[in-house]
Amino acid sequence: MAAPRSDTFRCIVYARFEMESTEVYIEPALNFLAILNLLGAAQGVLLTLALLSAKGDNKTANRILAALTLTSSIIIGGAVLLTTNYVFLFPHLSRLHHPFVFLAGPLLFLYIRTLTSSEKRFATKDLLHFSAFALCLIYLLPYYLQSAGAKLKYLESEYVQPSLGQWYYARSAVFIAQFLVYLILIVLTIIKYSRRVRDRNSPRARAVLFQVRFFVVASIILWVGAILRLTIDRSAGTNLLVPLGASVLVYAMGYLEMRKPQSLASEGQEPPAKKYEKSTLTTARSERYLNKLLHLMEQEKPFTDGELTIQKLADKLSIPAHHLSQTIYERLGQTFSDFINSYRVEEAKRKLLDPASKHLSVLGIAEEVGFNSKSSFNSVFKKHTNTTPSEFRNALQGSHSNH
Repeated sequence: MAAPRSDTFRCIVYARFEMESTEVYIEPALNFLAILNLLGAAQGVLLTLALLSAKGDNKTANRILAALTLTSSIIIGGAVLLTTNYVFLFPHLSRLHHPFVFLAGPLLFLYIRTLTSSEKRFATKDLLHFSAFALCLIYLLPYYLQSAGAKLKYLESEYVQPSLGQWYYARSAVFIAQFLVYLILIVLTIIKYSRRVRDRNSPRARAVLFQVRFFVVASIILWVGAILRLTIDRSAGTNLLVPLGASVLVYAMGYLEMRKPQSLASEGQEPPAKKYEKSTLTTARSERYLNKLLHLMEQEKPFTDGELTIQKLADKLSIPAHHLSQTIYERLGQTFSDFINSYRVEEAKRKLLDPASKHLSVLGIAEEVGFNSKSSFNSVFKKHTNTTPSEFRNALQGSHSNH
């Protein structure tokens, strides 16, 4: 077998086989799709550095997203290297990206869990999510330790006699099954979060819900695309389509994550996360406090008290006020005032729709649900519903008269 060589104008890998006296010439070549993927991989690395250096309240989310972005860049780079035959020039880079495919699902799940939960730090048990990656790495370790010549011989045999082999099918099957499991876990996480923030209009809650739903839909599309390619078309012509889609998804994730702090900060409502850095509130207690809080709000309607403060509400619940504030912020993504006002608006909407309250003026309803002035009622109501209380009531009366 002749060794790989390069000249000024081009690099050609010569592979000679004693099969039917044939000689095969393998020439590395980039096409337009490969160039797009390489640009995507390069920008993914830059995005990783930007996320690691970004200043924000949730550094854990940024770090996980950075890891996911870098993982995608490695996978994309490996796919380009193999598809364009440049792997013959750099045989030691072959198969390096294989274990990283098993990081995509776990990292996406951990990222979404961090966005939607008060659990902001890794626990020891979270390392179990990387078991598939570790096992794949251990399995491939003997291959990684081989010489360049041995790796070239293996790559050349695959080129002349293309055969997916047991390893390809086993790796693909495990990846598809693993990613399906994580998609289910992600959907369950989003459903749980949606129930917690249901009927709430916090800017942060809306932004998080949009973000995670977009990621899930895009991930499902990519997952289905990977299955279709595996079962229908395994040609080199389509080998880079799924990686290209993955790079687009990563750009969107990075853009939304880096844009989110600015959009939320402009609201001027979210307390800084540093306020709770030394808090002794545990996840279990936070969950109990949240259940007690929501039950009290539904059953006793303390929000109708126009003089309600977080201390008064905390006293009713028999929990520390700072723990109540932390629970509302971390579990519901709201400040105390936003949380209370969201209940007041919902109660006002019920009264505006209730024929038994039609004798009440807008100000009368405002006072009954806990607002101290008509102006503040109008302002908060419009923020939550994009309409004023009077317009809301008139629209209802107009629809009734049409019937």
